[in-house]
Amino acid sequence: MRSSAVAVDLVRLWAPGNLRRAAPGVALCAAIAAVAFIADTRSLLRFGAVWVPPLILTLVIGMALQPLSARPVLKPGLEFAGRTLLRVGVALFGARLTFGQLIDDGAMPILIALAAVGCTIAFGAWAARFFGLSRDFGLLTGCATGVCGAAAAMAASAVLPKHENSDRDLAFTVMGVNFLSTVVMVLYPPLREMLGYSLFEMGVFLGGAIHDVAQVAGAGQTMGDKVLSDAIITKLLRVAFLLPAIAGIAWWVSRGGGPVSDARPAPPIFLFGFLALAALNSVGVVPPAVQSAVTQVSSFLIITAIAALGMKTSLLALARIGMGPVLLLITETVFIGLLVIGLIYGLRAVGL
Repeated sequence: MRSSAVAVDLVRLWAPGNLRRAAPGVALCAAIAAVAFIADTRSLLRFGAVWVPPLILTLVIGMALQPLSARPVLKPGLEFAGRTLLRVGVALFGARLTFGQLIDDGAMPILIALAAVGCTIAFGAWAARFFGLSRDFGLLTGCATGVCGAAAAMAASAVLPKHENSDRDLAFTVMGVNFLSTVVMVLYPPLREMLGYSLFEMGVFLGGAIHDVAQVAGAGQTMGDKVLSDAIITKLLRVAFLLPAIAGIAWWVSRGGGPVSDARPAPPIFLFGFLALAALNSVGVVPPAVQSAVTQVSSFLIITAIAALGMKTSLLALARIGMGPVLLLITETVFIGLLVIGLIYGLRAVGL
């Protein structure tokens, strides 16, 4: 997509008319996030030694309100919160990081991100045949699992050959990856003691194994700023491989003699915003007070996005889908999780 087209899309996204349409849904998601924040500040989420993170309460409330997501007045706001506000929140996270931190993390996050993307896409294409599914469906789900969830699914769909079930496959992949990301967001953080990971390794694991940016941020946030920072860095490295991954899928399809769409995915603009703020922070331009305020805004926007994701997650609709695609997505989720676990142990052994 040309930069001029991206600029036009951004202007339309933030146009007053679009913001007015999105306002009701965004307000509901923000109210859910506010309830969770207030409950946390008043220690209502602490039960002895057990602490329920506010994002978990946000997710539960969102899923309980899922029937409301079908209302036309709320749909634009849910999409805006789940996509745009999420990306703004992640971009603002760059204000608390420096490029020195990226360098200090060494080669492990880069190698994990590269392997997670490349191997999962290839595995998806290979594994699809065992569930009676097409290679292209495996590429679609493998890209979504390996790169960055729903955004990667939509980008991959843009270059895969179109057929009568293209829209259905894309809708299933977006919903399925979102659901599985939400599941592992809750399941992975408690595994730290069993895995024997340091905080840094746990951050790399979360960023390398969870599909979507929102759930990576959510899982990292439950374990503190250090884990959140390393998880976001590793995840954004995976996001940075989006365009090479889509180019690779287009080449794979064309090599097999299949037609390739002329559509091209939009560049990950929020990644550029993240890097720009990290650059400003690296040279000391961002004052500590501003950095603290931006951090709070970033956290609130991410939890607001979690509310939107919860409201869009339908357990009933997922149960109606055929078992082949479901099993493929689960298999890919297990694959990338085990791959990242094994790579972390291996890279630790060689001193990386």
